[in-house]
Amino acid sequence: MAEPAHGRQRPERVSGRHGWSFSIGHVSGIDIRVHWSFFLLVGLFVLAGTAPGGLGIASSLVWLVVIFTCVLIHELAHCFVGRTRGAVVHEIELLPIGGVSKLEHLPEAPRDEFAMAIAGPIASVAIGVVAAAVALLAGVPLLPFTLYGGPLLARTFWFNLVIAAFNLLPAFPLDGGRVFRALLERRHDLLGATRIAVRVGHVIAVALVVGGLLFNLWLVFIGVFVYLGATAEEAATVVHVRLRNRRVRDVMVLEPVVVPGDATLEELQLALRHTTQRAFPVVVDGRCVGMIDDARIRHGAPGDTAVGLADRDVARIDSSDLVEDDLPSLVTSPARALPVVGSDGSVVGMLRVEDVQHLVADGSRRPNERPGATS
Repeated sequence: MAEPAHGRQRPERVSGRHGWSFSIGHVSGIDIRVHWSFFLLVGLFVLAGTAPGGLGIASSLVWLVVIFTCVLIHELAHCFVGRTRGAVVHEIELLPIGGVSKLEHLPEAPRDEFAMAIAGPIASVAIGVVAAAVALLAGVPLLPFTLYGGPLLARTFWFNLVIAAFNLLPAFPLDGGRVFRALLERRHDLLGATRIAVRVGHVIAVALVVGGLLFNLWLVFIGVFVYLGATAEEAATVVHVRLRNRRVRDVMVLEPVVVPGDATLEELQLALRHTTQRAFPVVVDGRCVGMIDDARIRHGAPGDTAVGLADRDVARIDSSDLVEDDLPSLVTSPARALPVVGSDGSVVGMLRVEDVQHLVADGSRRPNERPGATS
């Protein structure tokens, strides 16, 4: 299944911070990563292998490798088809519940999203068909249905059919949710189609939870995952629709208060009291060198200067950027603001989280403003 996205475009700039996962290699330039929680699943398979009637530790681990190889192929199918439709793929992360493709810029056209979403289940069915063909040629029985125990080829066949069928459920963040939305867009706009798909997804999620309480608690976990994923998709689509084609210059604060690099702590504290700004671009020789926010100022010590306290790694953005493209950097910035700089490095504006939130909340354009002084 593909990761929930901001409508169709998820401008995720992978920063290299992967504290919860590690790389196991690359396929066609796509980083393949494994989440640390995957080892919990390894432990469960080891325990299951040593249980009475189990496969044994070695066979259980081989089965686990086969499972996640199939999941990886499923995700790679999404990525390869997506690339042909304009998607930018950074990495695939393997989790105990499956795989997550981390993408930048999902295809914009519904037919392209449909093709990308359906590619995963088609790949899973193809693996199942190959496993079934090999099993039949080798005289290996495919019945009875089994996912743990019995011939490896039979398990591979049934596992991939189950994965394909499950992912085709019309619920975000499953592939079927994206397929369903793409079909709905024949009669509805993106937001309307998303909301219908999300409501259907919520119904399916509740049904999974109820079924899990009656039959298998694992379904409860999956149901909660589906419900939260559908809710997140709706919220992300609202953000995408409201910010689509909005430029930084349409939202940014014009002529923000800036502070020189040699400003003292006392001068910075005075600036906080006299403006509504909670963050300030720091300039040296007319060029932006970083950002400083009220938290850094509060934790400053006598003798500190603005340049010493500034966050010098903050992203500098251009006024012509799409707001949606800069959103990841904005929301992860400690200052909750980014300096907007000109070609010469000078500060021409400032993009703040609250301005973007205002735009998303009411969908209207907020006039550029200059922070007012307070008494």
